[in-house]
Amino acid sequence: MAPSLTTIFTALAALAPLGTIANPLNIWRPSAEAGTSLGVFVSNPEATDVVPNSYIVVYNKNFTDDEIDAHETSVKIAVKKRNLGKRGLNGRLLSTRVRTFAMSGWRAMALDSDDLMMNEINNMDMVKYVEANTYVKAAALMSQINAPTGLVRLSHAETDGEGYVFDDSAGEGITAYIVDTGIMTTHEDFQGRATMGFNAVEQEEATDLNGHGSHVAGTIGGATFGVAKKAQLVGVKVLDAAGGGTNADVIDGLNFVASDAQKGKSVMNMSLGGPASRAINDAIERLFSNGVVPVVAAGNEAQDAANVSPASSPNAITVGAIDQTTDRRAGFSNFGRIVDVYAPGVDVESVGISSDTASEVLSGTSMASPHIAGLAAYLMALEGITDATAVSDRIKELGAATGATVRRNARGTTNVIANNGNL
Repeated sequence: MAPSLTTIFTALAALAPLGTIANPLNIWRPSAEAGTSLGVFVSNPEATDVVPNSYIVVYNKNFTDDEIDAHETSVKIAVKKRNLGKRGLNGRLLSTRVRTFAMSGWRAMALDSDDLMMNEINNMDMVKYVEANTYVKAAALMSQINAPTGLVRLSHAETDGEGYVFDDSAGEGITAYIVDTGIMTTHEDFQGRATMGFNAVEQEEATDLNGHGSHVAGTIGGATFGVAKKAQLVGVKVLDAAGGGTNADVIDGLNFVASDAQKGKSVMNMSLGGPASRAINDAIERLFSNGVVPVVAAGNEAQDAANVSPASSPNAITVGAIDQTTDRRAGFSNFGRIVDVYAPGVDVESVGISSDTASEVLSGTSMASPHIAGLAAYLMALEGITDATAVSDRIKELGAATGATVRRNARGTTNVIANNGNL
């Protein structure tokens, strides 16, 4: 007869160092049979697009790394056995993988679980909250054959400017992390400056199989299509070939950025979105406090951006979209007080992935956000700005200085249209 989970944990406790088992809160132990449904308490009960039986656990800060490490180890051992061959509410096999995250003192983990286990984990003193994992998607809308005008709009006070005017520093020395579908690094517009840094989509190769991430990267730093034409570009793949993923995948990518980024020399773009997520917003706050400039798309649902993440993250630069030929708010663009600035987002031409020379025209706040990520990199290199708040303030200041305002804007939303200072 196979040993019970209780027997396994008793044996582990006997072998563990005293420091590991001194506090019983460090170890998760089952108290009832797996499969019992108690109705998991989550911090986001109103969330839509929920991944069944998938959760993000965020820890309190007043526990040591050793205590949290011990707890995570015990959960990994339990999940490896408990989830073996088990299916969730949607018939999907539960994963036996537990992902752990550490960002400047912020600790969390993501796992699949039955209700019983998650209720018990949620009740532990070391756990701050448990959030239902939700699906996220790229924030692009449509593809059309049209000429690009976004860069022109960015360097002129009015809509009828000619050419893209910029300083030759062009973001040199700054690294932009593109948290998206990956980057096709072989495209000629990247001139060898693009690399793949991380892939959270285990079943796919570490490249862009969708095209969204490469398009975004091209707007940030492509030689032809980019705002900051000398910036380094790092792909962080968290969305699959269909442009979808989960918050757990996104946090996995953010965890990589936190470990890899150089303080005061890094920008991160997130042209994706899903339901409001406390865990996603908390992770972005840790990156912000660690000197990374986070730039995020406002979203394409024509609703208050406060309802979605990462747009609702307080210290991210949240970007709405305008039609750069008219300065009107794009009809799809989210709005509200959380939006910091508007940028071109309609019929934006950038890198395509059908060949190493291809281009594609897309619309969405996904296309507006990389204009601002590129502008952040451009200003950091040009003016030597290293503080994330100062970068955000400078972008708003330059935009306001043009006197241009968003037409047909939503009430209570900023009217600032981004500009690089070359009026």
